[in-house]
Amino acid sequence: MAEFIAEMQERLLPEYEQMKNYNVFTPDQVRDIVSRRERLFLKITKSHLTISDYLEFILYEKDMHQTITEKEKKMHVKLTGLKASLATRIMRLYREVLGKFPHDRRLWNNWIKFSKKVNPVEVAGIYEKMLLYHGDVPDFWVDAACWLYEYNRLNFDRVKDILLRGLQRHPDSEVLNKCFFDIMLKEASLASNERNLAENTLSEQDIKLERVEAVYRNSMTNITHLDYFVKLLESCEDHAELTHKLQRLIIDDMQEKFPREPGLWDLLAQRELRGYHLGDLAENEEEPPADDNANRDGQPASKKSRNQANARSLKRRIQLCVTVYKSAVEEVQTKQMWSRYLDAMLALNSDTTTERVLKQQSLADALEAGHHSKMMGVKHYAVLRKMLGSAPGGRETAVTILTEALKRDESSVEMHELLLAMHIQNDSEPQVYELFNKMQRSVRSEAAALPLWRSVILYYRTRQDALGSRRLDEIYALACKSPCVEFGELRSDYLGYLWQVRSVEAARKEYSKLAIQPPMSLALHRKMVQLESSLAVRDQASLKCWRMCYEFMATYFGKTEPRVWVEYLAFERDHGETKNIALLTQRALTSLQPQYVPAFEAERALAYVGASIAGS
Repeated sequence: MAEFIAEMQERLLPEYEQMKNYNVFTPDQVRDIVSRRERLFLKITKSHLTISDYLEFILYEKDMHQTITEKEKKMHVKLTGLKASLATRIMRLYREVLGKFPHDRRLWNNWIKFSKKVNPVEVAGIYEKMLLYHGDVPDFWVDAACWLYEYNRLNFDRVKDILLRGLQRHPDSEVLNKCFFDIMLKEASLASNERNLAENTLSEQDIKLERVEAVYRNSMTNITHLDYFVKLLESCEDHAELTHKLQRLIIDDMQEKFPREPGLWDLLAQRELRGYHLGDLAENEEEPPADDNANRDGQPASKKSRNQANARSLKRRIQLCVTVYKSAVEEVQTKQMWSRYLDAMLALNSDTTTERVLKQQSLADALEAGHHSKMMGVKHYAVLRKMLGSAPGGRETAVTILTEALKRDESSVEMHELLLAMHIQNDSEPQVYELFNKMQRSVRSEAAALPLWRSVILYYRTRQDALGSRRLDEIYALACKSPCVEFGELRSDYLGYLWQVRSVEAARKEYSKLAIQPPMSLALHRKMVQLESSLAVRDQASLKCWRMCYEFMATYFGKTEPRVWVEYLAFERDHGETKNIALLTQRALTSLQPQYVPAFEAERALAYVGASIAGS
């Protein structure tokens, strides 16, 4: 083994000599490199090899290769031989490790990635070896074909062979079929379109387009997903002037296979918007007579048709797009189809610098039709409410529409929110109150309805009149009786409202009731602590009320909340009776469950340190 390593190091002597001669590394650094490589060679010659042994060596040599590249730029010298030697060794290490551990896909990918940079000629061969072990992955066949096609386009037969072999193993792979289709289509676009009209022959381009069609027809037998056909059609649009017939064929097949798929109708409508009118494909399906293939202006017929499509105005394209969507929602009467139609109209209105009136009218018409269809979702009702709410005389219409929509789904919190917002915007107090009462009966989950309660409370607090005051008392009373834990925050809000608007005594009276009423809420007590601490002038009665808040907290939460006791102690230290601190500490230690005692001691110590620093 030692002789093998010595022999390997001897082979590297020219490399070390170059490092010295070009002053790439100092003699000490070279000795360190020799020593490091000796250790790495030793690792990969042991009996029980692991991938990590090779990876360490490979990473070291890659770092060395990167260092040589950087020094080459810095020193303004060419170190081609040194870099080539390193690259050869890295390639050999990859070859060895993958000969022993061919299952590791990450290693194959790393080898290919490195080879593409330093030795691209080898990449095709590496792909072939990888496919022997990992041909079960369609993406690897695609990567191999795409690399070879881009690197050496003249070797197209080999590219085609890779794709055909891949399809033999994965006939239903969308990514493989799409790759084959795209490459064949690109080849067709590069081919000559000249033909001998006298002999009535096909051009090279025509022949290759027929092959593209053959690839498509073959894939149809194995793939039945709409997305695949959509992607093929998008590829055809990149070569629109060549693919009229092929586009028409794909669209016809899609219409036959997916007549009720919203995605198909969405695609057809969006194509109209981009200028790919279905009628243009029909017009170009028939080949023009030989003597009329070129028009009077010398343009080929297909080119002229494409120019006409490009010249179609935005207004006309929008109209055609809307027409397709209207046909779609008549043919496919589902919520998903309506959602796609309405989303498309919203997207259209994201840019109103051109054809603003037409775009807005198209959206308004779609929203109105969507409402009448009874299949429009909350998201689009929100858009409709916003539009009508800002339009003259539109608020009443919005209320009517939202009321009708709510009747169809009385349990919808979102629809209640929309209608409530409209009533609030109109300042229609009777309707707000009526809807609030209906909501309590119809919305199944109290917790989900909490935003509605907040909105109604905010509305009445904003009114600041006698009616609003009465309504607030009633609503807050209902909220305080709720067993729902989430309504605890409304209890805290009520205390704040009473404190600020009514009186301190009113808040304290209500707190004394809520403090013992389930469900228990620590936040409620902390809210009252905050309110009590805000008093500018305090007497013994106020301190007693303040202390009572901490007493409630300790009583109901003192077993599992160490922080409650720390806050209570801080109150007695800063505002209460210091003589109570020792007894209170003992209460805390006996009340807390054993697992919470250390946390209490730690927090108490921190609080003491903080107080000492503040007082010094």
